[in-house]
Parts: sequence; structure tokens; C-alpha cells
Amino acid sequence: MKTTLILLALAAFAGLTTAQADQIEVVMKEAMKGNNSLHSKVATGKGTPDDAKKLLEYFKTLPSETPPEGDAASWKEKTETLIAAAQGVVEGKPGANKTLQEAGNCKACHNVHKGQ
Repeated sequence: MKTTLILLALAAFAGLTTAQADQIEVVMKEAMKGNNSLHSKVATGKGTPDDAKKLLEYFKTLPSETPPEGDAASWKEKTETLIAAAQGVVEGKPGANKTLQEAGNCKACHNVHKGQ
């Protein structure tokens, strides 16, 4: 009985880890990947207000996730910067699109957090 509980707990933990990685992958695929990505459209001013809101919702899922590499403080800082930048676009703040372009620099985040 005790062994069964331990195995179930390990399976549940493995599932959570996979789910976290999967959520990051979803955001990268659905919001960040490619020249016509949601992020690209919104950051260049070609997206609609609904696009900006959708991007913000994607970004809001990231801070609670665990990146494949890097420390939690760096991950939190980078994801919260993305959220603030997207929120600025949603609110129509001057210069928000440029801020979002800078915050969404793929290489800056991938170098620290992407993993293999």
C-alpha cells in the first residue's frame, strides 16, 4: 500500500512537471513563434485590441511556471516584464509597443531559461 502511494505521488509530480513545460511550450507556440506571431502583431501595432488582450492572458500564465533552466528570480523578472509591457499595450500607453518588442526578446530569455 505504501509503495503504491509513493508511486502515485511520483507519477503526479511527473505530470505536474510535464504540464508546466507544456504550458510554456503552448505560450511559445501560440504567442511568440514566427514573424506573424501574436506577439509580433501586437508589438508592431498591427494587432487588434483583442489580440493584445489575448497576448496578455498568455503572458499571465508564465510566472507560476518553472523554466527548464535558470533561476526562479530571473524567470519571474522576465515574465513580469512581459506582462507589464503587454498590459501597457492593452491600456494604450505611449511607447508600449516598443516596450513590448524589447520585453519579448526571445534570445535574452532563451539564453537563460530554454534548456536543451
